[in-house]
Amino acid sequence: MKQILTAICALVLSTGTAFAEDAVKHPWLDKQLAKQRYKCPPGKSPIKGPADAKVTIVEFVDYDCPFCADEEKTIKQVLEAYPTQVRLVVKNLPLDIHPKAKRKAVVAECMAFQDKFWPAHEALLAQAPPEKVRKGADKDRLDADIAKGGDGQVDRDLALAKNLGLATTPSFVIDGIRQGGVINFNQFKLLVDAELARKAAKAAAQDPQ
Repeated sequence: MKQILTAICALVLSTGTAFAEDAVKHPWLDKQLAKQRYKCPPGKSPIKGPADAKVTIVEFVDYDCPFCADEEKTIKQVLEAYPTQVRLVVKNLPLDIHPKAKRKAVVAECMAFQDKFWPAHEALLAQAPPEKVRKGADKDRLDADIAKGGDGQVDRDLALAKNLGLATTPSFVIDGIRQGGVINFNQFKLLVDAELARKAAKAAAQDPQ
């Protein structure tokens, strides 16, 4: 009998713990969802993920920022976890403290003209040598595009970042919610799941059935 009572008590305690964990609130998520939302149109920026994804993550990067390089692994993890629900838009925010960052952003932009943005993006974040960053590109065309400063996308991104009040890298705008600084995978998951649930509830409310 004593063994049975002990087992019952253990079950009650474990169940209570589970309920307590479910009831735990997430102050960080609550803070994000309470923020004002801002428009951050993708424009002509590179996009990874389906066009009809429910959640859009806009990332502002500086190619000489070590935190942006570290965040790349997390971004890949998010896209792998949500292959159809999330799309990534990359924009530029080269900081004044990194004098070579703007030119690197222009190189990435010009590589995009030849459909080679993503390999260049990853190579730049990894601080790869120029020959690897420019691998596979038409050199003469690339040099000419760089000399012209691209088509002005980097300057447009900088202006947008300023209007949004973003001054650190990486910075994010997730479905209109601004967040400056690194976000870990669990935080991304909290926010993405909350946005998916919010949009599913909104769609259900609009369903004529």
